[in-house]
Amino acid sequence: MRIFTKMALVILMSSMTSAFAQKQDFQVKWDYSAQYNGKDSLGLQLTLINKGSSNLELKNYSLWFNSMYPIQEGSFGNYNIHNRNGNLYSIDFDGGTILAQDSLRIEYQSPYPIAHSSLVPNGFYLQHNIDNKNIIPINDPIIAPLKISATEQNQFLTNLYEKTALRKGEGNQLILPTPYAMKEGKGNLRLSVSVGYYVDDAFKTDLSMWNAFADQLSQIKFTNADVRSARFKVLFDEGMGEEEYKLKINANGIEIKGGKPSGIFYALQSIKSLLTADQLLGIGNVNLPYVEVHDKPRYSYRGLMIDIARNFKDKEVILKYLDLMAQYKLNKLHLHLIDDEGWRLEIPTLPELTEIGSVRSPYFKDGHSLQPAYGSGVSETKGHYLSRADFLEILNYASARYITVIPEIETPGHARAAIKSMEHRFMRLMAQGKQKEAEEFLLYEAEDKSKYSSAQYWDDNVMNPALPSVYRFLDVVITDIQKMYSDAGLTLKTISLGGDEVPAGSWENSPKVKELMNREGFKTVYEVWPYYISKIQALCESKGLEMAGWEEIGMVNKGDGMVVNDKLADKGMLLDVWNNVIGGGQEDLAYKLANAGYKTIFASCANYYLDMVWDKDFREPGLKWASISDLYQSFALLPEAFFANMKYTDAGAKLDPKYISQKTRLTEQGKSNLIGLKAALWQETVLSADRMDYMLLPRLFALAERAWRPAHHWEDDSRFDKREFDNTYTAFIRKVGIQELPKLDKLAGGFQYRLPSVGVKAQGNKLLANIEYPGFVIHYTTDNSEPTLHSLVFPKQGIKVTKGQRIKLAAISKNGRVGRVSEYIQE
Repeated sequence: MRIFTKMALVILMSSMTSAFAQKQDFQVKWDYSAQYNGKDSLGLQLTLINKGSSNLELKNYSLWFNSMYPIQEGSFGNYNIHNRNGNLYSIDFDGGTILAQDSLRIEYQSPYPIAHSSLVPNGFYLQHNIDNKNIIPINDPIIAPLKISATEQNQFLTNLYEKTALRKGEGNQLILPTPYAMKEGKGNLRLSVSVGYYVDDAFKTDLSMWNAFADQLSQIKFTNADVRSARFKVLFDEGMGEEEYKLKINANGIEIKGGKPSGIFYALQSIKSLLTADQLLGIGNVNLPYVEVHDKPRYSYRGLMIDIARNFKDKEVILKYLDLMAQYKLNKLHLHLIDDEGWRLEIPTLPELTEIGSVRSPYFKDGHSLQPAYGSGVSETKGHYLSRADFLEILNYASARYITVIPEIETPGHARAAIKSMEHRFMRLMAQGKQKEAEEFLLYEAEDKSKYSSAQYWDDNVMNPALPSVYRFLDVVITDIQKMYSDAGLTLKTISLGGDEVPAGSWENSPKVKELMNREGFKTVYEVWPYYISKIQALCESKGLEMAGWEEIGMVNKGDGMVVNDKLADKGMLLDVWNNVIGGGQEDLAYKLANAGYKTIFASCANYYLDMVWDKDFREPGLKWASISDLYQSFALLPEAFFANMKYTDAGAKLDPKYISQKTRLTEQGKSNLIGLKAALWQETVLSADRMDYMLLPRLFALAERAWRPAHHWEDDSRFDKREFDNTYTAFIRKVGIQELPKLDKLAGGFQYRLPSVGVKAQGNKLLANIEYPGFVIHYTTDNSEPTLHSLVFPKQGIKVTKGQRIKLAAISKNGRVGRVSEYIQE
């Protein structure tokens, strides 16, 4: 999932002097060099600024930081650059000082452009070389904006305007996600202040979902009534399946029918979708359009993967997203609980996993924590995990909303947090003379001299599958998790054991693996992979569990790269298939695996990896290795006809029709094995809950729509209709922008979703503007100030501009939130 290029580093110095530095007296500025052009000259620079009144003796301190891209190690004049494993770097100095109110400049070259702010190094601190407790934090680095000309900036905004203008069509969407079948009537039902309701006995054992719905509509007093007189009826229909319902709204009132509680729950969500944001807040009269709906989902698996390992998000954030998922009929929460940079779930039998594995600290060399990663800097991240009580609360909260929580314990790669935690346990018990107990859950082999570098540049993050202690460890972890589900009154049915991105070179020089190969008759180390997958699948099966994992668990390397492994297709495993980077050669991998017989979840990185950047603006957060994904790109996925509207790469290069025609399509068997869709939020660049909202919303609505609504008749290579597609997109963004996003201002305490960007185009001396999705007002200024809710409203007909005039525009919400500012200079 992560492929980055090597950096060459060149260092320059300006002003070296002497003294002691006070805490918080330093700042780092990141910038492009004067020669940077984003093409053949990629000079970059860090400037360490001493804002204090004392000098800094450089020989006493090292500068530490994280870098998303690797930096070349070596000695450069008075500087020495070291990679400290993963993405942690340090720079130490042979001598010199930085005077008070002076600075030190560090220049480096990269053959790969820093195209977005999230790729800039972060987590800076100075640490004393002898007294490692002496640390100077360097907070809030200054990031200089990308230097582009007014012509380039204007062209970017013009392209955005024209792209937005092209995405026009006709259509109206009443309910999100779109129902299986719906007939609109003529007229509206206005609910009075008092409404009689009737709930069938089949659904009276748990009225919590009804009570929550009634409480939300506080402007109406709901009272019990008999089935004849009730204006709001919830009826039982034994012929209807799980998640299926019928909804009828007419002059007689509201009638819901369902065979299962989940169907009734989703019917209530559809009614909420018909309401305005104010009505859901108990403001104003409730008016509902006449409709007849028969609804059921396209896919049984409609999921969201949240990575809380890289940058932790707590229980409250997860509960908030469970509310959001429920409202839009998503039913699987995949929690990525472990990775190299953190273990985030309390396992009572092995407390070291959170005592060590959840803590990142600059004092990591003492073995009591992990090292800083992804900008964690000087923070000691104690308590950054879900306690057992937290997890039980999440499970119950999810269950009440018909959401299944699927825990992921990443193995055998991406396992550094687990490996280091168990190494600490080993050292502690060995010091007590308890060798047998110490080795019970050891995950690495000290004699293993294999050399590798993982996708995030770790050289020690892979469990050793030849060690029996690895399987004992997994047995204990799975057992503890099963008990949590049991104590919550639930049954764990599916667990993901990862299987993602084991780096080349792993196990090649492991004595234990060589013993295993001799014992099993393996000719190459590649055969160890399916051996491991078979072992952990059997472990899960023995515990009555379905094993899920990333696509690699259904693949094998026969010496020429990973290919589909037909031999494990009948083992009942569930595959999350992400790799379909457009132009990358694996666009049809999900289809190949489903055709081979694997139960497949399509987690398309080209559309649903929501940590990817929205567009090419430097200010946009995220990564771009998989895609550049705005709302249109997320909506563009046709799950069973991926190639029907795939014409260009992210770079804008037109794909050869022959290249597309040679890709594998879904067979009928494959269609039966493609059981769902999933969006994923990896959190390397997501440092806060607000940033999480920004990355997920509104793009998550596209996943909800595609996973629930039935396929269009034109979702086929030969029948694809661009005009029809654009019509559905127009209806979708109207629903999202005008009705759904305002609801998120208050739902579960509010979400800091992304506001649309403003496109701008000049026509002579007239300036036109539009926004990516409706529901927001464009405000603008002409005096170089930032737009606010009190700034001028941009008129639909545009404004007159004169040469040299600078216009700043932004979409602004009713509550005053300001979107990304577009700056246009009339040339």
